[in-house]
Amino acid sequence: MSDEQRSLCQKLIDLGANENTASVLLCLHHHGAATSKDLQCHCNIRQPDVSMAISELREMNLVHYSPRSEPSRGRPAHIYRLRMSLEQSIQPFVNRAKKRAKEILNEVDEIHNLVSKVEPDVNTQFTAM
Repeated sequence: MSDEQRSLCQKLIDLGANENTASVLLCLHHHGAATSKDLQCHCNIRQPDVSMAISELREMNLVHYSPRSEPSRGRPAHIYRLRMSLEQSIQPFVNRAKKRAKEILNEVDEIHNLVSKVEPDVNTQFTAM
């Protein structure tokens, strides 16, 4: 992973994305279509963590999967790929963070209102910096 990709991964985590989900998302963008085994190797995470990351990305409708075309023994492998561009794929994480930021600002306003009721003589103004 390049420095820019590591930085983007960290920013997604800072926005609230799960670390493994962010890694898998960026891996699929960088490497293209991949199996669970490929993702384990590229992201250096365990198979259960890959499965949980893929599940989250699928719930967000960001990942398409199809059965692997070559026959193999055991459970059939799937090939995962992003449905859209990286910019479009990170939008749900950005939207979720914006929604949470708005909720926090609303809570700050509510605290201000409660403080003014508890201490009506003080002219205190909370501001988001």
